[in-house]
Amino acid sequence: MNKKFNMNKKNLKSILAVLIVILVLIFLVGIEINTNKEYRNIEIDNSKLNIFFFNVGQAESILITNNNKNMLIDCGNGSDGKYISKFLKEQGINELDYLIGTHIDEDHIGGMQEILTNIKVGTLYMPYSTYEGKQFYTQLEEYIKENNINQQQIEKSLEKEYRLENATWKCLNVDNSNPSDKNKFNDTSIVIELEYGSTKYLFTGDLTDNIDSKIQGLEKVDVLKVAHHGAKESTSSEFLSIVKPTYAIISAGNNKNYNHPDQSVIERLKDIGVEKNNVFITREQGTIWIKSDGSSIVIEKLQELNLDGASKISYRSIFDICSYFFIRIS
Repeated sequence: MNKKFNMNKKNLKSILAVLIVILVLIFLVGIEINTNKEYRNIEIDNSKLNIFFFNVGQAESILITNNNKNMLIDCGNGSDGKYISKFLKEQGINELDYLIGTHIDEDHIGGMQEILTNIKVGTLYMPYSTYEGKQFYTQLEEYIKENNINQQQIEKSLEKEYRLENATWKCLNVDNSNPSDKNKFNDTSIVIELEYGSTKYLFTGDLTDNIDSKIQGLEKVDVLKVAHHGAKESTSSEFLSIVKPTYAIISAGNNKNYNHPDQSVIERLKDIGVEKNNVFITREQGTIWIKSDGSSIVIEKLQELNLDGASKISYRSIFDICSYFFIRIS
């Protein structure tokens, strides 16, 4: 009798374990379906300039589109590449005219290999480096060579302009001197000024206050992508007095170890005349979507558009949790 009872008890536990796995899988499918709907609900007017400052947590990635021409500046962390690629495909973007890796830190190019795998790229630009101290970067360089990706070396120039359909852009800063000190990578950042109609935008990578105000060709812009996630050692008062932005966008996550954005940067933006409501932080407002007809700028906050892979529940994690429950119940 006891043996039969024990057998039934064991069978019941197994059935419960299977039910838990099924419920978890249904939950995961629901997440994927909702995510797909979330991406598809965004309707891009290609007759305008569109800029998406993605919410990728403590990382950075920016999509610029105009008349079906596309540029991606940075690719987030390794876990973000999947979600950035998915967003691009959901918008019908299967090709990037330009892919920019501003510098070789993982939070800016960690997701690049995933994007290169899923999206066709016209030209890839990154600062020249032979640094092998970061495994992800070494693997990325190997992937680029093995797959014959068209990677070119870009030079800073006030004369050379690149076109993104009706928008133009130029490189105001890059350091191709191949520094061996990893602490100098931030100042190798590719800095891009983009012009569309009468509006101007400045993208600064992780540039520090060591050199930001010394860059040649700086002028007043409408939108500033604040450098280095709003770190204390970025966005000097001298720099801000030159570019005098109307809007400031800060890509920052919840990692309290970094304290991004630093309050001193917020104060410097305020001192230069940037209104509080014109400072946008992806951690707080989600993905920031800028739309412009060349004269006016509209900003929309996409709170639900989260491409931060670190915040997603991975299938591997779910598998491990299910396995744990199965073992415990059995």
